[in-house]
Amino acid sequence: MKKSIRFLSVAIVSSFLISLSSAATPDKSAPAAKPSDPGWPRRFKGGGQEVVVYQPQADSWDNYTKLHYRAAISVKGGSSKKEIFGVAEGDAETVVDPDTRTVELKRTNYDLRFPGMKPEEAAVVEKSVRQVVPPSSSFVMSLDRVLALVDPAKQPTQRPVEVSVDPPKILYSPKTAILVMFMGEPQFKPVDKEKPDLMFGANTNWDVFFDTTNSSYYLLNGDNWLTASDPLKGPWTAAAKLPAGVSKLPPNENWSDVRKNIPGKKAKEIPAVFVTSEPTEMILTKGEPAFAPVTGTKLMKVSNTDSTVFMNSADKQFYFLVAGRWFRASNMAGPWAAASNDLPKEFAAIPEGSAVAGVKSTVPGTEEAKDAVLLASVPRTTTVKTADAKLDVTYKGEPKFVAIKGANNVQYATNSPNTVLLVSGGYYCCEKGAWFCGGTAKGPWAYCTSVPKDIYTIPANHPTHNVTYVTVQSTTPTTVVYSQTSGYSGEYVAANGVLMFGAGLLVGALIANNNDCDYCYPAPYYYSYGCGAHYNYGYGGYYGAASHYYGPYGGAGRYAAYNPYTGTYSRGAYAYGPAGGSAGVRQAYNPYTDTYAARAAVNTPYGSSGRFYAEQGNKSAWGGHESGARGTVGWAENSQGGKAVGWDTNNSQGVVAKDKNGNVYVGHDGEVYKKNEGGNWNQYENGGWNNVEGKPKTDSPAARSSENTARQANTNTAAQDRSSTKQTQPTQTSSTSASRTSRDSVDSLDQAANARAKGDRQTSQVTQFQRGGSGGAQRQSAGGSRPSGGGRRR
Repeated sequence: MKKSIRFLSVAIVSSFLISLSSAATPDKSAPAAKPSDPGWPRRFKGGGQEVVVYQPQADSWDNYTKLHYRAAISVKGGSSKKEIFGVAEGDAETVVDPDTRTVELKRTNYDLRFPGMKPEEAAVVEKSVRQVVPPSSSFVMSLDRVLALVDPAKQPTQRPVEVSVDPPKILYSPKTAILVMFMGEPQFKPVDKEKPDLMFGANTNWDVFFDTTNSSYYLLNGDNWLTASDPLKGPWTAAAKLPAGVSKLPPNENWSDVRKNIPGKKAKEIPAVFVTSEPTEMILTKGEPAFAPVTGTKLMKVSNTDSTVFMNSADKQFYFLVAGRWFRASNMAGPWAAASNDLPKEFAAIPEGSAVAGVKSTVPGTEEAKDAVLLASVPRTTTVKTADAKLDVTYKGEPKFVAIKGANNVQYATNSPNTVLLVSGGYYCCEKGAWFCGGTAKGPWAYCTSVPKDIYTIPANHPTHNVTYVTVQSTTPTTVVYSQTSGYSGEYVAANGVLMFGAGLLVGALIANNNDCDYCYPAPYYYSYGCGAHYNYGYGGYYGAASHYYGPYGGAGRYAAYNPYTGTYSRGAYAYGPAGGSAGVRQAYNPYTDTYAARAAVNTPYGSSGRFYAEQGNKSAWGGHESGARGTVGWAENSQGGKAVGWDTNNSQGVVAKDKNGNVYVGHDGEVYKKNEGGNWNQYENGGWNNVEGKPKTDSPAARSSENTARQANTNTAAQDRSSTKQTQPTQTSSTSASRTSRDSVDSLDQAANARAKGDRQTSQVTQFQRGGSGGAQRQSAGGSRPSGGGRRR
C-alpha cells in the first residue's frame, strides 16, 4: 500500500486567519497605532495632590500570573511643601496579551513606606496616596519591559526537546529561479468532475495544471505560463498555447487570479524551475554572491540574497540560517552540514546595533537567544464556557488509532485531520488551544477539565507533540481556563537553548512504520523547511520569508492541501506566529459541492471562528473587539521634545511625562535611590538626596563575611518593614550613605537600571517593528505579497 503522510495539526495552520493587508506596506499617512504602555513615570492627581509612580521593578513573576514588585513613588501637595519619596511594594495579578505585547497589572495590593518620616506623618501621606491611586487601579506595562526585569533563570520556560539540526535539501541558484514543492507525491484532481480533461495540482504551492488530452503540465509563473511533459523532471519551457480547459475555469473567486492571466503574456525570461516532493530550501542570489562586512567581526553578509547567509573569513565557510538552524558549506552549492552546535564565536560578537544583530536570537548562549526562549515561554490563556463546547471531528472511514512510540499508553488517530488521542479508554482532541473530551472517537465532545498526564509524554519526534504545550490551568463550575506556550505552534526549544521552528524531521522518518495507513496526513515537521522560516523578536515568533520564489501560496503546502474525504482543497498564504497564531489569507473551495469560502479575521489559537466562545482578559475572541476598553488615549508633544500621554480608565486618570527624572529605583534594602546625570547613585534620606559611593569589592574572606552579615541584616530589616504598613522612627542619618551602602547594593542598582534600559529599548524596537516604520521590518506573509496570477519572481 502506498505510504502517505499525516496532515499538519489544525492548531498550527488551519483556522487562524487575518487580512492580507497586514502583509502590505503600512499607510504612513494614517495615524500610528498607540501603544498600550504609554511609558513611565506616571502621574496621578487628586485632592490637591500629585502622585508619581515610577516604573515598577519585578522581584518575581510566579507562573506569569502574579507579579511581586517594588516601585518608587513621590508625592507633592497637601500638607507637605516639598516632594516626598517613598516605596510601594506588593503583588499584582497579571493578564498577558501576547498579541499586543502587554501585561495588565490588576488588583495591585501594596504596602507603602516613607523613609525618614515619622509614623504619624507617613500615615497621612499614605492615606492621600491610596485615595489618588487606589489598590483597585490597573496598570498596563509592555511585556518586553516586564521580561527585561525578571531573572530568566527563575522563570519557567519551555522544556528543551530533541530536535533534528541536520540540513534539509538546500538548493542554490545565481539566476532567476522558482521552487515548486509538492507535499509528497504530486496529487492532481479534476477541476470539474464532469469534465476531467483538466486537472489541478492539489498539494503544491503553485498553480499547476495537467491536460489529460496531451499529457502536458502547465505552470502559471506570474503573468506567463510554462509547460513540461514531466512535473518533476521538466524541462520547463515557455508555453506557446494553453489547453482549452484552462479558459473554461469555473467563474468563481477561487480561480479569479488564474483567469486574469489567460492566455498570459509571453515570457521574457525563462526561470530555472526546481520541483521537489520533500521539504526544500533555496538560496537565490542576483548573480554571483556579493558581500557586506559585519563591523567588529570577521563575518561578511551575502548582500544580494533574501536568505540569511554569511561568509566567515576566519574559516572560509558559508553559513546559512533557516528555521532557527545554522548550516555550513565551503561554497553556496553545498553540500551543507549542521552547524548549530559549533558556530564560530564571531556570530555571538555581532554588535547590538548591527543590521544583522537579529540573528543572535539563534546563536547559543547569547542574551538574545535566552530572550527568545523566555518570550516563547510566556503562556497565553483562554477562558471558555463549558456550555458552549462544539467540535466536529472527521475521519477517512472508521477511526483508526496507532500507538505512539515513546509515549505512555497513548494512541493517535492516523486518518483524521484533527489531533485525536486515545488514552486509557478515553478520547481527547486538542483544537484551537482547548482540550475536548469524548466517550467515543466521534463524540459527543465536551471541554476537558483535566487531561491525562500520559499525553505529556508524547515525544518531540511525533507529529502530535505540539499538543503537549496546552494545559488546563484552572476550572470553575461553568468555565475552563487553558494555557499554552509557543510549542503549540511548533516553536521548540532545542537542547542547545535556541528556539527553533519545528522538529526538523524529514517526512519519510515519520511514516516508516505506518504501512497500514489507508489515508494519513502530512506532519508538522514537514513545515520546518520549505518556507524560509526566520525568527523575528519584534513579531514574537517565526515567520515565513517574503521571498517570492516560494510560490504564490506560500512555502511547502502552506496552504495547499487536499482532503479526499470531504473533497475540499484549500490554498492561501500564511505567516507563522507564536502560540498558534498566524497571518495570511486562506481560500477554501469544494469542487464537488461548488461551494466557496474566503475568510479574513483577527485570529488567535483560542479561536476566531465562532465555533465556541472564548475570552482572554477583557477580550472576546469571537468578536474581535475590546469588550472592556481601557479608555481613550491622547498624545501631546512640545518643541523641546518632551512627550506626554494621557489616559482615562475606569479606575483612575493619569499622565505620563517622559523626562530625565525617571531614573528612580528601590534598592533591595528597601531604600529609594536615584541615578543622577553623571551616572552616579544618590540615596533619598531626610527629605534630600545624598551621594552614594559604595564600598569597593574585596577578596578578603573576612571582609566578605562581614559584608554578607551586614547585607543580611539590611535584608532582614527591610523584610520586617515590608511585613507591616506601620512606619517606625528611623535612625537619624546624614551623609553616611556611602558607609552603609555595600558595593553589591550598588551593583544591584546598576543591574536594575540596565534592565529598565533594556526593556525600554526592546519596547521601542517592537513598536517600530509592529508599526512597520524605519526601525523594523514589515510583516510579510509566508510566500511574500500575493500578486494576481500566481506570484512574483526575480
